[in-house]
Amino acid sequence: MDNSPRWDEPYAGVRPGPDLPPYTRRDTAHVTDAAQRPTDAEYDRYLWLIEEAKRAGYDPARMRQTGSFQVGDALFTAIFAAACDDLAGLSDRFGAPEGAELRGYAAAARAAVLAHRGEDGLAADADLRTGRPLVTETVAGFAPLIAGGLTGHDREDLVATLLGPRWAGHPDLRWPLPPSTSPGSAAFRRQAYWRGPVWPVMTWLLAWALRRDGESAAADQLRAATLAQLEGGEFAEYYDPLNGTPLGSRHQSWTAAVTLDWLLAG
Repeated sequence: MDNSPRWDEPYAGVRPGPDLPPYTRRDTAHVTDAAQRPTDAEYDRYLWLIEEAKRAGYDPARMRQTGSFQVGDALFTAIFAAACDDLAGLSDRFGAPEGAELRGYAAAARAAVLAHRGEDGLAADADLRTGRPLVTETVAGFAPLIAGGLTGHDREDLVATLLGPRWAGHPDLRWPLPPSTSPGSAAFRRQAYWRGPVWPVMTWLLAWALRRDGESAAADQLRAATLAQLEGGEFAEYYDPLNGTPLGSRHQSWTAAVTLDWLLAG
C-alpha cells in the first residue's frame, strides 16, 4: 500500500539523502496517467528506505535503530496471523511438528491487531517512533476481520461498517465494494492508487476472511459485486470506485486469479 494515507504522518519524517542512487521508474511504462500512481517524491522516499535497509545490512535490529520509517502495520500483522493459522492446519494434516509453534505466532499477532482497535472497531497502525496510533479511514482498518478472533457482536458491528455508508454502501459508488480509502475521508482520491480505488484482490481477501468466520451473506455480496465489476474482462489492477473505470495496469494476474477462484468455487 505504497502511497496509502496510512503512511502520510510517518513518511513526513523520511528525507532522502543527496546520495540516493539514481533509478528509473518502470511502473510509468505500464500506467501513463501520473494521477493514478505515486509521485516521484514519494518514490524517492520508498527507494531511500531501501537504501537505509541496505546500509543496515538488512539486519532487523539495526534497522529498528537507524531506519527513518518505523511503523507497526496492522494489516500485515493480521495477514501473518491468518497465514500461521493455515500453516498450522497443514502441519496437523501432514503430521509435521510445527503446528503448536505456528498457533502461538498466530495468537500473538491476532492479539496485537485486536489491541489496536478504536471505538469504531477499525484497527490503527502504530508509529513506533512517537507511539502515536495512525488513525486513518483506509481498508486496512478492517484488519481484525482478517486476523479473526472477534466475538460475534464485535464482528457483526465491523461487518456492518464494511457494508455501510462510509464504505461499500456509500451511495456514490459504482459497485458496493470497499474502496482503499473511504469516500468520506478528506484523504480520498478516486484514481490515486491506494487513496481511493477498489482493488479486487483486497476485496477477495476480505471475503475469504468473512466466509472463514461464518459471514457467508456478506462474503457472497462482495463476490457478486466483484464479478459484476470484472465483467468487462480487462482484469485491471484497481478500479475507480465512483464510475468503475479500470485503472492501473491491465490484465493483472492477481485480479484474474480472484476471478478464477470465485468462478470455480461457484
